Amino acid sequence: MARRVTIGDVAARAGVSTATVSRVLNGGAVTETTATRVWDAVTRLEYTPNALTRGIFAGRSSALGVVIRDLSSPFYLGLLRGIDDVAAANDSLVLVANTFRNVDHEIDLIRMMDEHRVRGLITTTDERTDSRTRHMAENGTPCVIVARTAQDPPSGLHSVSLDHVGAGRLMATHLIECGRSSIGVVTSGERPSQIDRVAGLRQACAERGQSLPEDAVTAATTEEEVDRAVGTLLTRADDRRRPLDALACTAGRLTVAVHAALTARGIAIPDDIAFLTMDDFSWAPALGITVITQPSYQMGRRAAELVVDPPAEPVSIAFEPALVARSSCGERAKV
Repeated sequence: MARRVTIGDVAARAGVSTATVSRVLNGGAVTETTATRVWDAVTRLEYTPNALTRGIFAGRSSALGVVIRDLSSPFYLGLLRGIDDVAAANDSLVLVANTFRNVDHEIDLIRMMDEHRVRGLITTTDERTDSRTRHMAENGTPCVIVARTAQDPPSGLHSVSLDHVGAGRLMATHLIECGRSSIGVVTSGERPSQIDRVAGLRQACAERGQSLPEDAVTAATTEEEVDRAVGTLLTRADDRRRPLDALACTAGRLTVAVHAALTARGIAIPDDIAFLTMDDFSWAPALGITVITQPSYQMGRRAAELVVDPPAEPVSIAFEPALVARSSCGERAKV
């Protein structure tokens, strides 16, 4: 196996000290003749500088740390593309960690990102990890919380999120405009984004003279829970003698399970029940599923920009959701 070229090899080739090579590589002051000899040696030897060593002397890595809750969601894939584009333009590596929605694991991963002295941290983790993220920000590492708003953030802690209330309003408004009057909702729990989306649904329903009863909203996290949640919503609606004619899913990762729970019961979409969900999957157009999208790529770019060029004061940015209407709410019949 060939030996890796070292800074000492470059120094010997250029006839200078290793300290001089280091100054050249890091933009320090040397004569033009010396710089030319060093760069010629670097080129001829195909020397790759040690970024880890450089980071040790600088006190911080050039990498952007990203802690993601669930890479199975299309939202996070778009987010990562945006982050990576900004990182690449700023000569930074992206270190990505997936927590699989395990809060203890999230806390450990954020701690490890801090130990590796990342250039900045972008996280979509649970609010129970915020104390660790705040600690990093207070110690000088720019941090960005994505998908929700940071509460009373210190300097260096920013947030990039969606207008979640607006997303819920879009859902209810579209379903009502498609002639639906009995809406059920499946959420993924008590995260701020989920609470706000349900609040938006209720607001829009109330403004149009409709109600969204408490028992018309149910939470689920696993496929089994989703199936039970759908069954419960259908039963409750029947008990009220007001059959369910629309179902909104406020969490994109539950889309497949909700759709499967409906079709397994022989429910036709949209003839029996309209179906609308968050985030756009690659196969959603083929099934005609109407979705509320969030600009995840733009959100990722903005989050990374707040890391590589951090503002002095905390920044909170909310992006607007958008409706992509297809046929799962009866849009074609409506037209």
